[in-house]
Amino acid sequence: MSIPQKLYKKIQELIPIACVDIIIKKGEKFLLVKRKNKPAKGQWFFVGGRIMKGELLEEAAFRKVKEETGLDIILKKIIGVDQTIFKKGPFDNGVHTINIVFLAEVKGKDEVNLDSQSVDYKWFRQIDNNWHPYIRKFLKLTGFK
Repeated sequence: MSIPQKLYKKIQELIPIACVDIIIKKGEKFLLVKRKNKPAKGQWFFVGGRIMKGELLEEAAFRKVKEETGLDIILKKIIGVDQTIFKKGPFDNGVHTINIVFLAEVKGKDEVNLDSQSVDYKWFRQIDNNWHPYIRKFLKLTGFK
């Protein structure tokens, strides 16, 4: 279900948004996408996004991965819960999200088909110290260095 833009802007101004983020593994590599939109525009980030009302956390994780990458995944576990706060969101207002972070493995083909949310993707082996602290934190929690 899509939320009208005017209403979503008002929601973002008033309350945190519940989201899922998914660390997708393939062997010793992990997938990040380069964001096209605010917040974190131009940064390498996890696949993920908001949870819809009535949607289970796991359902949201499967949906976001399929929408954003076309990949099928096997969810392994929840790594943790955190929050992100950005001064500039899609409406140039602040964005506060509460994020449930999953670890998942690719199931079957690993061919990525990006949607309009991202401009690029890459399978990485190591953490880059220039990435957002939130990304570095959860990659380290999953054992990447």
